[in-house]
Amino acid sequence: MSGPEDPHQRLLAMSTIVNSIGMGMFLSAGTIFLIRSAGLSPTAAGFGLTVGSLAGFGAGVLIGDMADRRGSKKVLIGSMLLEALASVSLLLVHSLWPLFVVAAGAAVGRAGTVSARGAMIGVLAKEGKGAQLRTYLRAVTNVGIAVGTIGAAVVLALDTRAAYVTMILIDTSTFLLAAAILTRLPHFAPTRTAADEDSAEGKEHRWLALRDRSYLSLTAASSVASLQYFVLIQALPVWIVLRTSAPRWMAAMVLFLGAIIVAATQVPATRSITDSRSAARLLALSGPLFLVAWILMALSAGPAAWIAVTLLLIGIIVHSLAEVWQAAGTFELSFALAKPEAHGQYQGVMGLGHGLAEAVAPIIVIAMCVNWGKPGWIVLAVIVTVAGLLCALIERNWSRAQPPVKTGALATE
Repeated sequence: MSGPEDPHQRLLAMSTIVNSIGMGMFLSAGTIFLIRSAGLSPTAAGFGLTVGSLAGFGAGVLIGDMADRRGSKKVLIGSMLLEALASVSLLLVHSLWPLFVVAAGAAVGRAGTVSARGAMIGVLAKEGKGAQLRTYLRAVTNVGIAVGTIGAAVVLALDTRAAYVTMILIDTSTFLLAAAILTRLPHFAPTRTAADEDSAEGKEHRWLALRDRSYLSLTAASSVASLQYFVLIQALPVWIVLRTSAPRWMAAMVLFLGAIIVAATQVPATRSITDSRSAARLLALSGPLFLVAWILMALSAGPAAWIAVTLLLIGIIVHSLAEVWQAAGTFELSFALAKPEAHGQYQGVMGLGHGLAEAVAPIIVIAMCVNWGKPGWIVLAVIVTVAGLLCALIERNWSRAQPPVKTGALATE
């Protein structure tokens, strides 16, 4: 997987992969740390993280807008430093109220990081090569998460206070190192200036993303489609342990195996994405693949262990390819449909929608896939498929509404 030639893009990619290692560790073992090391009950840990994360709703839009107006570099570094502070503060959490505060700080920092990084990607993407940069960043993100899950597996196997503290300190260090890497970048000029906003037109369109119906529709549809992430992270492990005869270690292998497959296939599987139309096409095609994958996973309940493992492995492979297509398509559309001067703000809106989906996902995927059983897997797959088709339809309508591109002859008249 060859990286971008531009040195600034390489620095962003390096920062992203370091940041993702910490993310992979905490995704895999963060909640277990709160239960086994901080002394919270499973209910309190889940409730505290959920309520605290609500503080991040809306923060991404405000911080992304700040990145557009003041330059993305300082805002992104500041957001990462806030995440580092929240991470190390977890070592002081032993009850519910401190968890609320720490989770709120982490949510605001995470929302700001996603939005400000989006603004930076918009600035760094070369003309006609934005899709390649975004695909590469998706790939290195999954590599980082896979590495992080390996570290988390070691921590969970040791299951000691010292191991959990070490994990938190490593997580904190990844934020600091990722921010330090970004200091080597030059200052990027704001994409919107105070003069722009002081004009009558600027004041009228201060919040471009919140007035953009096409983008708001894309955010809503893609947020529903993003429920697929939580099927693999939350529903499938529970399904494996409670409903199948597969060995329990399969539940621990799900996130790791999925991350490895996604990282390995991200670039070759999405080379066809060159514009918004090709991105929408792959996004629409991901839905039927999810349907196939989830039927295989549903069928793993009942048969002998070796059959269940075989069905699960094939299902994870198909699911991972579908995830690659959907994630890359959504990522590309989130930039293609945005106004170039307000990428941070637009990414904040997209993050807001996906954050809401993340908040309700555990209830939805557990209720449908685990409690309802096999029919629930199929119904959820149909919902995700329809959401992907709606994303493609939104792109088509948006594309038709764009002014025609002038030819060279017309441009010289």
